[in-house]
Amino acid sequence: MKLRHLRWGTQALGIFLGLLGVIGIGMTHIIFPGLHCYACPLSVTICPIGLLQNLVITGTAPFYLLGVLAVYGIFLGRGWCGWFCPFGTVNDLLSWRKVRYRKVLSSLKFLVLLGTVVAAWRVADTWFCKLCPAASLTASLPYFAMGLAQPTTPFFIHMGTLAATLVGMIAVSRFWCRYLCPMGAILALFNRASFFGLRLDSQKCTGCRACQNACPMGIAPHLEGNSANCIKCGECVSSCPQHALSLGFSLPEAREYASLRLPWPRSRANRVPPRK
Repeated sequence: MKLRHLRWGTQALGIFLGLLGVIGIGMTHIIFPGLHCYACPLSVTICPIGLLQNLVITGTAPFYLLGVLAVYGIFLGRGWCGWFCPFGTVNDLLSWRKVRYRKVLSSLKFLVLLGTVVAAWRVADTWFCKLCPAASLTASLPYFAMGLAQPTTPFFIHMGTLAATLVGMIAVSRFWCRYLCPMGAILALFNRASFFGLRLDSQKCTGCRACQNACPMGIAPHLEGNSANCIKCGECVSSCPQHALSLGFSLPEAREYASLRLPWPRSRANRVPPRK
């Protein structure tokens, strides 16, 4: 089975878990391993970012939340973004235009995460939830369609952030995941240490950039695999003509990414120098 087909299956599973209330199950204490609004009419899980804000507001120590997020991070890292998160799937569906990753914007998602925590602490309100495009798509719109939400100012703000995000997704593949997702920022902290990740066979890599051209996150997987910006989706693995990249579970030290000393081709025209 191709990696892409397998990933479609796990992404469908993520959507099913997000909408598990359709089979009659009520709200649980399960923390969702991605960005999914717990205000969704069919949600049975807790949004980690929403819970984080509420814990900050109430002054409650987030031991349970941090423990669960650590388990998620060590297990898959940002693989949850590429293989499971429903809003990541929406990003995939609109990823028609692959562009290079803008390193200057790479810290934005961490600033969004920090701003979310600071806003919850300073103003005692879940401000991120009021702007979250995932909440707009899975909560505001369904409630409006059900006649349970009115076209008030907060509703129009939600629709505005959703529209802007969708435009961003069309213009830049995986736009939300690249630059703005606070959940992606949390998982990125574990990305290099997680058991699931890319592995590089440096003896096979020729620096042809096929993996870079295929990457929806706009990075160079043969140089930056398992970095904070890698969602481990496997598109690079499928595109590599030399089969130099593989994806699976292993100890982090078993991956050849520490030195980046690759056997580059002699032709300067094909050479891709490592980034400083």
